[in-house]
Amino acid sequence: MMRLVWLDYCAAMRERKTWIAGAMLVYAVLSIPVVLAQPPPHVREAIAAWFHDADPFVVFMFVWIDLAMNKAIAFLPVVLASTVLLRERDTGVLAILAAKPLSLGRYFVVRALSACAVMATLHVGSQLLGALWFPGQVENFRPGVFLAAMSLHLFAAVFATAFAATLAVATGRRGASALLSLVFFGLLVGMALVGFYQPAWHTATLANPFTLGALSLGHLRALGPDVLVPPMLALTALTIVTIATGARLARRMEA
Repeated sequence: MMRLVWLDYCAAMRERKTWIAGAMLVYAVLSIPVVLAQPPPHVREAIAAWFHDADPFVVFMFVWIDLAMNKAIAFLPVVLASTVLLRERDTGVLAILAAKPLSLGRYFVVRALSACAVMATLHVGSQLLGALWFPGQVENFRPGVFLAAMSLHLFAAVFATAFAATLAVATGRRGASALLSLVFFGLLVGMALVGFYQPAWHTATLANPFTLGALSLGHLRALGPDVLVPPMLALTALTIVTIATGARLARRMEA
């Protein structure tokens, strides 16, 4: 099955939508330092109060995660995964696939893993580009801390892609699945950092996968495995459960 995942991944990486998604991330990397060139004093003061650190790198990481990457993973997974199985159904290919030894449940897993791999490739590529570009643009930039923090955020991006694929199968309609995914991800993004603004709500916000992906923001001075590994494991478990649910729903499409 991994051979099929690889072939589907290679095909997806050549699609126009993937190249457009990549271009959007490159634009984010190049534009964020411009946005941060002259941040209003009250913004710096607010971020310093939320994260108890006035380091320009902390300000940058807040802007990068909240304004750039959280917005990206609220939109790009929908583009990459909201037509999983639905495109095959609408083009008449699904009936042919249903007659093959590979069940539709397993085929969904192939397609979902492929979409997750594409999202991961775009995410990692943008962070590596940023690690090369940001040192000359951001005061006190720390590449190691940046890459460690974004490695956690990667798991949230993969979860979002798996969820978009599963929601596509659950709704059975391209437009509806895309709209619902955008609304749901928009709510998650809007609530992702509330625990930093309102510490009393911090524990409750840990139910938000996007919050788990941004937990590094509160520990940039001491970012180690004790901070990164637990949310990585939680997001991995959520992704596995989500894909398993999607595979179960896909098997119903065989009837």
